[in-house]
Amino acid sequence: MRVRWCAAVSGAMLFAASVPACAAAPEFGYVYTTATEEKGETEVSLWATDRRGKSEGHYDAQDYKLEVERGITDRFGVSAYVKFASHHVRGTGGEFDPIDRDFAFQGLSAEFKYQLRAPTHGRLGVTVYAEPGWSRISKETGQRAREFEFELKAIVQKNFAADRLVWAANLTLEPEWEREHEAIAPGLISTRTEQELAVELSTGLSYNVARRWWVGAEGRYHSVYPDWTHGLRRENYAVYAGPTVHYDGGEWSVTATWLPQLFGGPAAPDSGLEFDDHEKREFRLKLSKEF
Repeated sequence: MRVRWCAAVSGAMLFAASVPACAAAPEFGYVYTTATEEKGETEVSLWATDRRGKSEGHYDAQDYKLEVERGITDRFGVSAYVKFASHHVRGTGGEFDPIDRDFAFQGLSAEFKYQLRAPTHGRLGVTVYAEPGWSRISKETGQRAREFEFELKAIVQKNFAADRLVWAANLTLEPEWEREHEAIAPGLISTRTEQELAVELSTGLSYNVARRWWVGAEGRYHSVYPDWTHGLRRENYAVYAGPTVHYDGGEWSVTATWLPQLFGGPAAPDSGLEFDDHEKREFRLKLSKEF
């Protein structure tokens, strides 16, 4: 698996480097900027995220998203996602049952993004974002599930140094409802709906180091609140930070981000990291093509 990921990254970078273009604006692996597609333009993107490591046993999972984004106006864009997932889990204990699935259809989602103000002339750019989604496989455990989520995001962006240095930050609220069916006796099925709220603060800084290349760093704070409609009680949290690289090849672009977990809680013994809803590290690769 590691060899395939290295080959994918290398191939993507070599392909992108062969496309002549000027640097425009950076993208991050996790942090969204305020940019939207121009009216009538379409962008197709493939997102691939590799997540690895729990406190014990073996855990690796891959999330894949195929996105088609369309600019409705110069400020308003819509997207559709098809999601796939792979999970390889054994010996981790807790809620994680053994599973070995290479590739499966996971779910669908849509995105609506509206730019309230562009980050031009030294101003702070602001964009709002909404994403309803449905999943049939749990992202964390890899087990069959019926989940509905509605992600809300506030995005801000500020450009410096004649637009060569870009800072962006996001506040994300993601309520989720999971429908569970449990056999409590022969022929008797118990049905219940569990609800959960994820809150995330993320930020990124990227600098245009060369004509096509942007290099920077990203950080994420992610926390989980179960049964949130009856009061906010944080169950766990994790903080990630790491480098990000973006290549802008005009019609083509490539973004790669590496995020190890720095600390979290409740922490596993002798690690200082949280492993119920988070992994030791994540790596994300995004390939995009404009039409």
